[in-house]
Amino acid sequence: MKKIFLGLGALALVMVAVPMFSAFEAHVINVTATIENALSVPIKAIDFGTVFPQEYLKESLGITLSDSFLAENRVDDVDYFIRQKPKCGVTNADGTQIVGPTWTGHVVVGDNPFTANVVETYYVDCDADRPIQVLQHPNPEFWLLPSLCEYISKHPDNVNNQSATSTNDGTLPSFHEPFVIQNNAVVWNDTKGRLAKSESDTTDNWIIDLAVPCFGGNCAQDWASFVASHNDIVDADDYVQPTNNEHKVFGCNLWVEVTGISLPPGLSCLEKADVMLVLDRSGSIGDTDLATLKTAAKAFVDALALSTAGVHAGELSFSTSATLDEHLTDDAVAVKTDIDALVAFGLTNLEDAILDATAELANPGDGDDRAEPASPDFMVIITDGAPTTSNTGGDHAANAAAAAAAAKLADIEIYVVGVGTTTGTSDYLKLYIATDAAHYFDATSYGSLGTILSGIASCTP
Repeated sequence: MKKIFLGLGALALVMVAVPMFSAFEAHVINVTATIENALSVPIKAIDFGTVFPQEYLKESLGITLSDSFLAENRVDDVDYFIRQKPKCGVTNADGTQIVGPTWTGHVVVGDNPFTANVVETYYVDCDADRPIQVLQHPNPEFWLLPSLCEYISKHPDNVNNQSATSTNDGTLPSFHEPFVIQNNAVVWNDTKGRLAKSESDTTDNWIIDLAVPCFGGNCAQDWASFVASHNDIVDADDYVQPTNNEHKVFGCNLWVEVTGISLPPGLSCLEKADVMLVLDRSGSIGDTDLATLKTAAKAFVDALALSTAGVHAGELSFSTSATLDEHLTDDAVAVKTDIDALVAFGLTNLEDAILDATAELANPGDGDDRAEPASPDFMVIITDGAPTTSNTGGDHAANAAAAAAAAKLADIEIYVVGVGTTTGTSDYLKLYIATDAAHYFDATSYGSLGTILSGIASCTP
């Protein structure tokens, strides 16, 4: 009876609960993203053709920032590497002719299960990514091609000296090992590269050199000096090819991979900083947009994490003239209270706003700005249009640009967010008001302002 009673009770509970669940709604959240490549790498193969021992040939490889990366203001530089990987292919005539597709082989640590009487520390698997065309090819011979990687050098920006150095790109001379096995792992001998919009370095013109090896006992007397002219720290005998590889097609796949994309450093990364938030409250901003602006600006203040010894912030608003609403302070509540009090009306006097913000940031004697070098000065301007008035009259845009130039001379970094602006106004704000292109952001509407300000403030490693 006890067992039956519990069963009926459980059943009753389920029956009662069913209507409760029917009261809940299900919502589908539509999440989308467009993923772009950061680099543009040519698809064209590098083919040195038929070569002879101790020849030295050069080919170029251009790697550039992609158009989408160049157009995106949030990102600045790309770190990448060039890796040399084994090349597999369909051949005939004992590997002397390529007759089908080629692909990249995988380096696998451990003994090759398909070989007998030999214990390897690693092997190259040509079967894992074998293209479907190989199966369709009549009598395919798919083999690991003899490696050309050891004989290919990479030098940055038209430099081809084995001792060459570059400020941001690596170099790797011919006669080297493309990888080694250490602690049961593959350690690649990669060549590093870097491109940065802020440094006007948007293209790397790599020189891919081939120093052709010799075979068996057929090397010339000057073979050792030939190797030393390209890499003087290796043993030339280690790079002599066996005679059974003569006439065969050699191969190597260059693998270009992005390792990091750096965003402009967030202001909250800094141990100290003085930040003036400069907000456009002209009459062109409606009540709804003004409310959205206030929410985004207050979230920005929170993201800065104000503190006595760390980041300080102040707030200035402008329309026909500018008003210093809050001095530089560590009191986030005070700054946000002043933001909440903003009312939109009047014209757009960007010159007055920049002049007043500069005065606040460049006046340590008032007790607000900190003069020490460890506390750099920043201005973050949010505006929805070009200047429509100015203090000195005449060309309002030129007057504001002059004020911005003076601020930059005073070592103030200026971020600008243009909200819903025309192309001409965006170009003006980017070229003449912001510190540089990386300090300018286009917001299609006030709804996207929060994300942009978060990116400026957030400390992204």
